Amino acid sequence: MTYEICVIGGDGIGPEVTDCAEQVLRAAAGMPGGPTLRIRHAPAGLDCYRRTGDPLPAETLAAARSADGVLLGALDVAGVPTGVPNPLRNLRRGLELVASLRPSRSFPGVPGAKPDVDLLIVREITEGLYSGRERPLDEELGAVAERVVTRRASLRTAEIAFERARSRRRSVTAAHKISALRLTDSVFLDAVAEVADRYPDVAYQTRNVDACALDLVRHPEQFDVIVTTNAFGDILSDVAAGVTGGIGLAASGCVGNRWSYFEPAHGTAPRRAGQARANPVATVLSAAMLVRQLGAAEVAERIELAVAAVLADGPRTSDLGGSAGSREMTDAIVAALGVVAGTQGR
Repeated sequence: MTYEICVIGGDGIGPEVTDCAEQVLRAAAGMPGGPTLRIRHAPAGLDCYRRTGDPLPAETLAAARSADGVLLGALDVAGVPTGVPNPLRNLRRGLELVASLRPSRSFPGVPGAKPDVDLLIVREITEGLYSGRERPLDEELGAVAERVVTRRASLRTAEIAFERARSRRRSVTAAHKISALRLTDSVFLDAVAEVADRYPDVAYQTRNVDACALDLVRHPEQFDVIVTTNAFGDILSDVAAGVTGGIGLAASGCVGNRWSYFEPAHGTAPRRAGQARANPVATVLSAAMLVRQLGAAEVAERIELAVAAVLADGPRTSDLGGSAGSREMTDAIVAALGVVAGTQGR
């Protein structure tokens, strides 16, 4: 099997950590029985805008659409001038993406991580408070952002959540704030309940988003899949990352019916760029999500087991209490792949 992967390095530490993930991908796929990877690089983000005047060139979007999967480094969206199209939003629209997937799990040996956590947050990404519908009011009142929630988008996101739950522990929690957002969260919850009726084998409950955030801190092990709207999911995802070791371990993906991309949940960290000190694990785990989405589950498992072995025994980067650089961490993961492959072959 041959897979074509488009790598968009992005800004700040993005090119560094995607390079690390690419090295791990090639090593894992290059083992006996692995697929052939054809990797193509394409530019996007603030640096791309400064060079070309376009933060998402048409050629990059075309490369992403023609690839089997996309590995994305962080984009400095905030640095793109006002009035210039948001490259991340346009990439999502161009790939017709529906929902964000943010897994959070416990890895033995990670400082401060709560044990026995293995959850997935499925977040609607096309609308809500992040739909870009903002407008100024007068000078006294300031500005207003519109929270748009539609039945169609909520149904699509809920379907993804329940399908994912079927391959996990078969439990879905819908996070909402219907007491304050009666109209929009009613649309969302009605749509999720409609989908839940089609999955009688999956347990379903609802939870106020504030109570959900509290329980993520206190008892995160109780959750399997959480489905929610755009802004709520953005916040809950980082809470979940915080209780399992931090944003340096937080992988993510955005999926639709045909296309997808996978990226670390952390930002561009411009002050760390060029120092080779960034933690590459979030990007490496995102790459594992990518190949699993493509159907190469064995390669994904190799990568995840290798990461777990390194996190347990070291080396570790500074955010995890160690002193290793990006390259040392990557080399350790590649070395662990050989051990993992031998174990899988038994």
